[in-house]
Amino acid sequence: MPMTAQPTRAQPDPSLYPWSQERLEFVSAQANPFPRYGAATNSLASRDGDIYLIGGLVNGTNVKGDLWIVESGGGSLSCYPVQTTAEGPGPRVGHAALLVGNAFIVFGGDTKVEENDVLDDTLYLLNTCRLYVEQG
Repeated sequence: MPMTAQPTRAQPDPSLYPWSQERLEFVSAQANPFPRYGAATNSLASRDGDIYLIGGLVNGTNVKGDLWIVESGGGSLSCYPVQTTAEGPGPRVGHAALLVGNAFIVFGGDTKVEENDVLDDTLYLLNTCRLYVEQG
């Protein structure tokens, strides 16, 4: 069963105009990749309304290389971790990503663990048509 975030609707605050706010509450902490710093997402959702999120820094010390999909539809967001069959970009912070057709492209970022490590300059392309989504 998918883990679903339910938006909490509050009365509009006129002092925020032209902005508005909605808080998301996730049903399960295990299916919540947030909060996270320096992760990358596609700037435009896919045709199906999907957003891919990869990597970033969690709790100020834990660099991640995990991949998530956020599906939008029906006024709620569903968020799932995604497993791929091959090794992906690996842990990184401050990288860039974009979606071109069915290719989620990831490049750059800080991948150094030790001072002498070399930065990863590989361009990663993920075929989003072949994703295996873990659903609780």
